[in-house]
Amino acid sequence: MTISSSRLRRAINSVNLRAASEAWVMYFWLPESLQFFSVKGKAKSQIARVQSRINPAQCYVAATEFFVPERAQAGVPLMQLFQQGRALGNVLLWTTNFMNLLNLYFLSSWLSTVIRDAGHSNATGVYVGTTLQIGGTVGAIWLGWLVKRYGFVALLAPCFALASLNIALIGMPGLLLLLLFTAVFIAGVGVMGGQVGINALAATYYLTELRATGIGAGLGIGRLGGIDGPLIGGQLMAWHWSSRALFLAAAIPALISALVMFAMRWVTK
Repeated sequence: MTISSSRLRRAINSVNLRAASEAWVMYFWLPESLQFFSVKGKAKSQIARVQSRINPAQCYVAATEFFVPERAQAGVPLMQLFQQGRALGNVLLWTTNFMNLLNLYFLSSWLSTVIRDAGHSNATGVYVGTTLQIGGTVGAIWLGWLVKRYGFVALLAPCFALASLNIALIGMPGLLLLLLFTAVFIAGVGVMGGQVGINALAATYYLTELRATGIGAGLGIGRLGGIDGPLIGGQLMAWHWSSRALFLAAAIPALISALVMFAMRWVTK
């Protein structure tokens, strides 16, 4: 199996285009948190206006004060991610971001191609790729509801373990189409839905003033994995790896993410 340079460039460009689109959407439509406004001493009227939208029944007067039990930090925010006992948790979050986005972009870029090369029709390849995205959408909503009941670590560790198992199943020879679509759907729930969970976990782990730096740095490390995923997948296909070997290899990052999330339980305590 030979991977042309044009196909590899298209896969990398799709990664960069998606990242740029997400950045612009977040810049214009994602507001700062109320904790950030309070720590930074923003106008009380601005905080009261947002609070009133959340709870219209609550009334605020001009003398109302808003505060959080945090103080502005001095120094370089990036270095503060490794201070005051945050270093281990920070490294674990970075590792999970890297492994999970490597997996996510490998699957998004090459899943349909591998399915077609395994002997299925072009239509089946497209449907399988779409199923991955549907699983990610369902997973983001469903996991968000479950996190409220069970917590991040208790949910994300088995979520990534289940994703690892189903990614390994995708490449099994002679797999029935129904089982193939089911495995891809569950992999999408675990990998793509799990990434939303990682981002939310990071938002609760860091102090308010370090939140943007912590999440941004983690996603920056993750983007390195997002770039490596299509490259590694393309190279393995160029080396004529079988579908079974490809997806067994792809299951390893998800397994590492599960182990890291399991270790995170001691950090979050």
